[in-house]
Amino acid sequence: MRKVLNVAAVALAGTALAASAGVATAATPSASAAVPSCVVADEQYMGTVWVNLTNNCSSQQRVKVVYKDRVDETCYVLKPGGTATSRLAFNFSHFDRLISC
Repeated sequence: MRKVLNVAAVALAGTALAASAGVATAATPSASAAVPSCVVADEQYMGTVWVNLTNNCSSQQRVKVVYKDRVDETCYVLKPGGTATSRLAFNFSHFDRLISC
């Protein structure tokens, strides 16, 4: 009987953990919403990779640069017509995409 109760407790704990993980992952897509196409990223490579950002939108945009193997955690705030450059030390990866922040 005790073994059955232990198995039931473990199953219940696993269900609760799975449910809480589901809530956590549901919040993730909004954190990485699509960036409008009027924000342009131009990858440059010369020994390391950097990405020049240009906001051609009529409103301010907030973006992060995602590389193939990591994310530049800086949230670049670009005013209309504004530019910025993402450059990470020892970055030999390639540009993947932009995400909103």
